[in-house]
Amino acid sequence: MLRISLFWRTFLMLAALITASLAATLGSLRLLDPAPPEQQLAWEIATVLNLTRSALVSADADRRMALLDELAVDEGVRVLPLEPGDRIDPSAAGPRLRAIEPRLRQLLGEPTQVAARVNGHDAVWVSFGIDGDAYWLILPTERVERRFGPSLQMLGAIALSLSLIGALALSRLVNQPLATLSDAFGAFSRGESPPALPVSGPLELAELNRSFNQMTRDLDALERDRTLALAGISHDIRSPLARLRMEIELAPIDEVQRQALAGDIERIDRIVGQFVHYARIGQPARVDSVDVGAAIAALVSAYRTRAAAETLTIESDTVGARPWRGDPIDLNRALGNLIDNALRYGRSPDGSVRISVSARTEGRKLIVELADAGPGVPASQLERLLRPFERLDAERNDEGGAGLGLAIVDRIARRYGGSLSLDQAPGGGLHARIELPDLASG
Repeated sequence: MLRISLFWRTFLMLAALITASLAATLGSLRLLDPAPPEQQLAWEIATVLNLTRSALVSADADRRMALLDELAVDEGVRVLPLEPGDRIDPSAAGPRLRAIEPRLRQLLGEPTQVAARVNGHDAVWVSFGIDGDAYWLILPTERVERRFGPSLQMLGAIALSLSLIGALALSRLVNQPLATLSDAFGAFSRGESPPALPVSGPLELAELNRSFNQMTRDLDALERDRTLALAGISHDIRSPLARLRMEIELAPIDEVQRQALAGDIERIDRIVGQFVHYARIGQPARVDSVDVGAAIAALVSAYRTRAAAETLTIESDTVGARPWRGDPIDLNRALGNLIDNALRYGRSPDGSVRISVSARTEGRKLIVELADAGPGVPASQLERLLRPFERLDAERNDEGGAGLGLAIVDRIARRYGGSLSLDQAPGGGLHARIELPDLASG
């Protein structure tokens, strides 16, 4: 189903209304005045000619010259004898004169001649007879041209063009507040702080903007309080954890117990770190030019140092990746969480971990894909993995985190207006795809 924006929908509705109104108006004018301009002009010229001929026929011979002078002065109408040697130029007749010529002959009868130039003089020349003598009725060209103004079609086209321009401006005026609100919601969804929206204008839009401004203020205050609280919790928990770690190292206990206790402390510290990372994603992103290939190579190299203990194999392909505009910490954190997730849950039956990482640029988006060779996740459970604190039941006894790893990656992607998608890898395992739009693209 084709979907169009509110701006174009408003414009098309106004355009349809204007077009229908103009069509109805032009149709009404044609019904009220069905005769075309050429027919009306032919009637007028025929009437002038018949009245002139009647006046000359009925006038006394002594009054005819005075009558002709009055017609020339008052009406711009002249009468001259038609001589056999008169030179008629057929090429001087324009399309309008040729259009009325058949109508005049129909009204005046044959053999009526109509010309635009006779003996080198431009005018409207129409022949007629009186008592067997032939004459020319001569009308100024301006008198004919004046009757041919712009056609109804041309006037309708001009009116339609001007109306559509007005409809375009009106649609823009009506849609602008909603477009501004949409941009503000887009900035808010990316974790940015949108500017306060104006509370002027129509009552409904002003009230909507006022509510949005209040919502952003409340959420900003909540975000600040949450960040401050999590920072305090992190400090309050990690300080005792550091003392516990020191006391465990000095305590006269079995080495196996010491390692188990140290592992529990590391796990608690890792969970606290996930909470802090999840909360801090809402802060504004730093924008740098990131060498994607170098950043991923450095991260993969750091994980490869664990290959002896974890039997870890990581393959990377970043040939198609161009520099990306964004926060390098976000890129490292997103990819690191995906690798950590694969290390915990993507082991093959033989205990090894095989991970493939690729990065490429499509338009203004950075596409990062990671796949492992583990047991994979049922398709019905993939959506759950993106929810905060969600872990599959089979994983709850494993040494994982708090269920925030993939949720953090998803939140990072949405911060840039992108997305994280999960599906089953072709050869088994979990396949993750991150789209990170370049922040320089707006």
